[in-house]
Amino acid sequence: MNATAVKTKSRPDGLPDIDRQIRNAKVVLRELRDTLETLDDRRELARAKKRNAGKPGTEWKSVKKEFGFDF
Repeated sequence: MNATAVKTKSRPDGLPDIDRQIRNAKVVLRELRDTLETLDDRRELARAKKRNAGKPGTEWKSVKKEFGFDF
């Protein structure tokens, strides 16, 4: 949701509906928080890939044993 696209209706006295504005702002803030968390996760993944470049990985057999996979 784009903050500029949020439209609020005015009350009969011409003042904006503050409750509606607060609800809309909370939606925008939640979306922004989610986006920032996603970007932070992507940045951390890129750092981990760079940090581990050229290092040997863990064998699948070891991973299955460690986590109890039985297939």
